[in-house]
Amino acid sequence: MKKNIGAKLGIYPTPIVVVGTYDKNDKPNIATLAWTGICCSEPPSVQVSVRKSRHTHAAIVERKVFSVNIPSARYLVETDYVGIVSGKNVDKFQAAKLTPVRGESLDVPLVAEFPISMECRLTHTLELGSHDLFVGEIVSCWVIEEALQEGGKLNPKKIDPLAFMPSGEYFGVSNFLDNSFSVGKKLMGK
Repeated sequence: MKKNIGAKLGIYPTPIVVVGTYDKNDKPNIATLAWTGICCSEPPSVQVSVRKSRHTHAAIVERKVFSVNIPSARYLVETDYVGIVSGKNVDKFQAAKLTPVRGESLDVPLVAEFPISMECRLTHTLELGSHDLFVGEIVSCWVIEEALQEGGKLNPKKIDPLAFMPSGEYFGVSNFLDNSFSVGKKLMGK
């Protein structure tokens, strides 16, 4: 039996990403976000939702570009930290001992230590309420070589991504269960 608990954030889990921007003074900044995900295959696009009051929000609006970096579980402390302090007051890269690398395709900072980094060009902005939703076309995607498998497939165990539960907890997500677009075929023809 299910119980109605009202209008709550009921999507469990959400991915964790760290968005990179340069501010108006060309200072690299990063912010942890959980309201995010792939939103289109062609062109490859990702969406991130950012509170209007955030330093990152102003940088995306001004520069029209951002990076999306996927942290691994080994950087949990740093990932949480860059989500709880403001880039207005702190050099988050320096404080978290992370390395900014300027993108090759777009003027965005990538996080060198994280296994995946994407350079994104802003294509759409949707004002929602507390957050604005930014859609970015993925122009380049950088992946650590040890995570690449034959045929360009990624090894999730080498990436070791994080997931966020809206109740306020982080979890790892690298356990393999079965192949998508395949396991459900067990029910076909019955």
